[in-house]
Parts: sequence; C-alpha cells; structure tokens
Amino acid sequence: MEQLKEKARELSKNFLESEKEYRLGFIEAEQSNPKTKTLGETFVRDTKAGIRMILSVDRDLVALFETALFSEKFDWLYADMIGALKNGGRIFISGCGSSGRLAMRLETSFREAINEIAKERPEARAYKDAVREIMTGGDYAIIRAVESFEDYTELGCAQAKDEGVKEGDVLIGVTATGETTSILGTAKQALADGAKVWMVICSDPQSIIGKLKRVDDVFTHPMTESLYMKCGGMAVTGSTRMQSSSIEQAVIGAALEMALGELFFAQAPTDDTKRRFVDGFSACMDLLESDESVEVMAEETDAETELYENGGHVTYFSDEYLLDILADTTERSPTFTTPPFRPQKNKNETLSWAFVKNPRLGTKEAWDACFLRTPRCIDKTPDDYKAIGIKDEDIRRIPNISLDALYAFEIGCEPDPEREGENTLASWVSFGDEIPESFERQAEKYEKKSIWTIGSEGCFTHTTRMKLFEHLGMKMMLNAVSTGTMAKMGRVRGNYMVHLNISNKKLVDRATRIIADLCAVDYDTANYELFYSKLLLEAKGIQRSTTIETIDRLGQK
Repeated sequence: MEQLKEKARELSKNFLESEKEYRLGFIEAEQSNPKTKTLGETFVRDTKAGIRMILSVDRDLVALFETALFSEKFDWLYADMIGALKNGGRIFISGCGSSGRLAMRLETSFREAINEIAKERPEARAYKDAVREIMTGGDYAIIRAVESFEDYTELGCAQAKDEGVKEGDVLIGVTATGETTSILGTAKQALADGAKVWMVICSDPQSIIGKLKRVDDVFTHPMTESLYMKCGGMAVTGSTRMQSSSIEQAVIGAALEMALGELFFAQAPTDDTKRRFVDGFSACMDLLESDESVEVMAEETDAETELYENGGHVTYFSDEYLLDILADTTERSPTFTTPPFRPQKNKNETLSWAFVKNPRLGTKEAWDACFLRTPRCIDKTPDDYKAIGIKDEDIRRIPNISLDALYAFEIGCEPDPEREGENTLASWVSFGDEIPESFERQAEKYEKKSIWTIGSEGCFTHTTRMKLFEHLGMKMMLNAVSTGTMAKMGRVRGNYMVHLNISNKKLVDRATRIIADLCAVDYDTANYELFYSKLLLEAKGIQRSTTIETIDRLGQK
C-alpha cells in the first residue's frame, strides 16, 4: 500500500509541476451553471423537472445566437467563408470530441444540401468537398473517443497537413475553452501554410492569452480572428457536449446556410435573413419545451434508467439522424464512465449499454451513408507517431483507428444476438410520425420497443437546406435524455459528472477540481488522492471511475 502511495505522490507531483497549462478552472466553459446546481437531485425526484432544467439552459442560447449573428465578428467570419468558397478555397472545421462531432454534422449537412441543389443546378457538384471536418483522431472518433490525441499539438498539425490545408482556405477551430491542444495544432499548421484561421469559442480569449503558450501561438497570429460567444457554464459542469457545442453548431451552420443562399440563389444575407434564423432557433426550443415533447423525453429517460439498472441494453435505430445519435452516445463513455462501443466480434470487452443501428442498410453502407462519403480514418504506424514526436507511452495508448477498425462496428441491419432478446429495448429515434417497416421488423427481435419521436411531419416551419434546426433539436433532445438517465442512476451530483474518468490531461484537472469542491480539500490534495484511486483500482483490477472512487473514499461534504 505504501508503494502505491509513493507512486501516487510521484504522478501527482509530475502533473502539478509539469502540466500547469492544463490547470483550467479559470476558464468560463469550465464553470458551474447556477441554474442547474441541483440537477442530479432534481432528476432523481422528478424526471420532467430535470429535463426542463436542462432545456432552460438551452433556451438561453437563443439570445446568444441572436447576439452572435448580429455581431461584426460574425459578418467578418462570413465574409472570409464566402470569399474562400467563391475563389476555389475550402472551409475546414476542426474539432475534438463533441466539437469534432458537430464538425462532422456540419460537413455532412452541407454535402447533403449540395446534393439536393445539384439536382437542379449541376454546377453545385463542384462544391461537394468544399466543407471538410478535421476530427481529432479521425472519423473513427465518432464511435469511440481517441482521448490520447487531444494532448498533442503535433497530432493536430499532422492532421491539418494530411488534409492539405493551404493558402486560400479558411480553418475554423471550434473549442468551447479556446485551449484544446489538438485543435490549436491544426490551426498552427494552417497558419504556417498560409490559411486564414478563425477560432469559434465560448470562453473569453483575453482570459487565456498570456497564460497558455499554445494559445498565444495561435490567437496572437495576425492571420487569426476569434468569435467569442459568452455561453457561461454548461448544464453539467464542464460537459461541453451540451450548450457550447450547440451554439457553435448553430452559428457555423447558419453561416454555411447563408453561403449556400449566396452561391446558388443570389441571396446575400441581410438582417431579415438573420432574424429568420433566430426565429427558427426559438421555434425549435418551443417544440422541445412543449408538454408533449417533455413527456416523450421523460418516458424514454425512465425506460432507459430501468433497463440499465437491471443490466439491460438499448439499441437506437435511425437513418437520417444516425450521425447525431452516434455523437451523443459516444460521448457518454468518457463523460459518465459507461462501457464504450465495441466491435461486435470482440467478446473480451463489456457490451455497451447503448448502441446505434440503421434498420435498412448493411454496416459499410450505413457508415458511408452517415457521412455521405467514405469515412476518413487514420492509419499510421508506431514509427509514424514517433516521427511526429509522440511519447512511447502515449503511442501505446493509441488504438487501431483505421477504416477497417471503424467498419468493425456493425451499425447496419445485421443481426446482433447479444443485444436482442430478453431485457432489451429497440428505440426508433427521429422527428415526425412516420415509422419505417424496416424498424418494425427489426424491433420484433427485442423484448421492448419505444418510439422516441416528437412533432409531426413538417413540424419545423423554419426548415433550412441543411436542416439546421432539425439536427440541432435532435442534439439537444439526445443530450437531455442521456444526461437525465445518468443523473437518475446517481452519476451526476449537483451538476457535476462525478463518474468522470481521467483519460487525458484536461480531464485530470477537471476531476481534481470536482473532488476538491465536493470533498472540501485543496487542489493538490485532491490531485494526489485522484492518482491514488487510479492506482488502487488498477491494483485490484476494478473498472470504476477514478473520480467517484475518490469522492466515495474521502467522503462528500
């Protein structure tokens, strides 16, 4: 035991002395939101009240969206984006984790809109690859977090270089905190190769410039501009998969929508255009906050909670919204320490609580349909990573993230006996009231079936070519249900995600701050106790969140 304590002191000392640039408690997006101080306890008491509490924070985004769209900075961002497109350049949207998944959504939605426009305007096909996402860890990260990638600017640089970002292009770095290492790496490389860089962030850049060198390298460059949206704390503290990624998706999506109008329909954006977008966001929130929608979300939350508590499994079925569902369900593993998705043939890992399938397409076709292209994955060797400058210990943490590795996750209509039968739920997730026969046939293999839809056909009166508000509404609905399920299971205390795991340096810092607050100890003590819990769990061979282990061991005050 003394050996473990000594090792924990060593690990903690190394973090406290060597990783000072990951002490992020001063950043806006890492703060606690006062509206949700009792979120966990509220969900346990009243599911509908918990959902409304989350939606009240989402509702605040409408005013923020309006402020952003009518700002001078938005006009500058739009001018750079439309200028690049008109002159043969490309727009790259760089993100990590939840921001990377919103970048995937935006690229796919833009591509889908181009495909529709091209039916009448064939010249539009020239723009099908004009918007591209750069996801930290490649497209494999849509199914399983590649956390080790986040800590290296070198890996971000390599991804931007592999994508061929160059002069005439615009790279949009999307990061709630403004400091995500891998995203700054893509921006750094883009600047070196002559591209214009925009950072779309939810924390004041002035609060981080001068404190973190990786930030200074990008934000103080003459070819960098930033669009800062004062989002405040997330509904769940530090969980940027929620409000920050929603507002970022909305604002960049609105700019892309406006670009489509100007490129193909001679509709340069006006104040009236912007007003229609604001009205569309407000109407989306009206739909989500309606009694009928809250009822549907509460029923799904309660059903999933009961299922998981009894060792059951849910399988979501969707088609058009499969990518949106993947984005939410993948985030649950690092956020709440649930079993991650696993390839169906890998029986050595725990089966994930939730999974996602397309009821009508085979796996390869389903993956390609998600992106409307072949997924872009990373296939580097250990020597490739070493040449980039990655430490050996971190190279060993990087899994196979190639295209073949992604295709091993069977999200198509193939049978999945482990997830079917007793104590299972098949859930159709969409908007509108049309339920496909392909889902009905698949659902027969499961013990229970749920129809998780809100609204009716044509319920989005402010629809856009990219279906911006349909996808945004789906994202917020999924966030509310998945968070509610975890809260009802005790994985949220107050508004802290106490079942957090420390898979990268940013999460080590966040977990340390949570422990310090809930257990009334100082930061250094909390950090040591966190590493001690990590070593204790490893020694005992127990799979459990290091954060909750520490809180339970020290005692919540």
